[in-house]
Amino acid sequence: MNNEKNLNILGLIIKILIAAPALIFGFIVMTSGVNADSADVEKLAFMDSLAFNGVINISLYAIAITVVLILIFFVVLLIMRPLQAIKSILGIIIAGVLFFILYSMGTTDSLESLNVVGDITASQSAIDFTHAGIYTAIIGLAVCSVVAIFMGFIVKLFKN
Repeated sequence: MNNEKNLNILGLIIKILIAAPALIFGFIVMTSGVNADSADVEKLAFMDSLAFNGVINISLYAIAITVVLILIFFVVLLIMRPLQAIKSILGIIIAGVLFFILYSMGTTDSLESLNVVGDITASQSAIDFTHAGIYTAIIGLAVCSVVAIFMGFIVKLFKN
């Protein structure tokens, strides 16, 4: 019971220290009226504002802290239960290998074949990277869908 109380207090502290300022700064940013059509001087002045820098900094700190905590928990799990840790990271490793195979294969797409209009530019490497990411996600979704469809059969097969 004491552990649950401590976790509730920790959750409240996180909400007060991270979520509340992020929401306040985010609300200020969204209601500022500055958008892509605003004058460059107005956009530059807004980018130097406390609200904009607050949102960016809170986001970067939250991402960095999350990555560090994930790595710490993975290392702890790797030390305490190595087999379970390897199983838990196996999907990410397989997706990473698939991504780099698709990235190294490249694509025949170019800015012209994608019918990109305007002053948008992208290198062939960026197009290959995006192509590999999209196909990795599609393959992952397809595999998960097939597994979900046949999950009842798979469970019965391994249970008996």
